[in-house]
Amino acid sequence: MVEKEIQNESREMLQESLDSIEKMEQAALKRVVPPLWFGASIALLAGALVALSAAGLREYHVYIILLMVLVLVGKSKNLGVSVRKNHSKLTVIALCILIPLFFMLVAGAQAISGMLGNVWAPLSAGGILSAAVFVLSLFERRCTIIRVGVEQGE
Repeated sequence: MVEKEIQNESREMLQESLDSIEKMEQAALKRVVPPLWFGASIALLAGALVALSAAGLREYHVYIILLMVLVLVGKSKNLGVSVRKNHSKLTVIALCILIPLFFMLVAGAQAISGMLGNVWAPLSAGGILSAAVFVLSLFERRCTIIRVGVEQGE
């Protein structure tokens, strides 16, 4: 009878340990998911790059790029974990969409600046790229959530 009690206690301790490990694993996986503010900030900064390029204010690109670096460094410092599987295919698709879109929006904004004005054409182009980058960041966030299984509690 004493042996059964010891076995039951050891099973309970083992189960508590396993539950604790699972909770820690879920907490680490939740940290992998990129926050919404990250995608929004990168989208706004990318839109600012397009707006500045379309307006002909290329001397301010350095400041926007430095802000992007600060956002990336800040996110990587807060993250502390990483997912092993890489999204290289998604990255290539995003770059194949965003790079041509950047140049088309700059050229398009410069072409229609006579119609919309020197302020609204660059702002419109920047808004379009910001929306595209934000949608891609939401897609990446959703893919990460699905991949690590945070929502289902797996």
